[in-house]
Amino acid sequence: MANPLVVNPDLPNYMHVMGHHTTTRAAIDLLFSEDNPDNSDLSRQELEKRRKACVLVQQNRDMMALLAFLEACFRLDYANRKRLKLKDGLSRVLIRLFNRKRNKAALMDDIVKAWLQQGVLTHHQYGRINSAFQLRHWIAHGQYWSPAKIKPHDLWEVAEFVESLVNARMFQSDGVDLAGA
Repeated sequence: MANPLVVNPDLPNYMHVMGHHTTTRAAIDLLFSEDNPDNSDLSRQELEKRRKACVLVQQNRDMMALLAFLEACFRLDYANRKRLKLKDGLSRVLIRLFNRKRNKAALMDDIVKAWLQQGVLTHHQYGRINSAFQLRHWIAHGQYWSPAKIKPHDLWEVAEFVESLVNARMFQSDGVDLAGA
């Protein structure tokens, strides 16, 4: 039997990440407001330029958090299907994978691909997930070069896609509130 999975009780769910984005965005707007006395020596254009740069950095951080959350959803599902000994087709494939690789299964090449092969995900959804995780890899490791082969995403596109996957209730979360509704 697989070791019991201990889930962080403070697991940031979808609503936590998006709530944090809203709060941070409001704080950035206040920081770069013309009403802020610290900005009295800056022109309106310079202030807007700095605000936009800060918003872009924050959006990348929030996309990173959303995509880390999505990876956690897939990995929690993977472990829970083994632990709960579920019998559906996807669970059987993932349990065999778990028996071979334990916790070393690759996210895209093993876990998400099994979802595709079992017909739980469409090719379009798989492509979007793959593209999103390439973006996450670039945010984490490569912001210092231009992402030539990575499709540009914005925060709202990523948020909408992650929300649609979570709200479809496909993940076996065993009582963990992934949506935060």
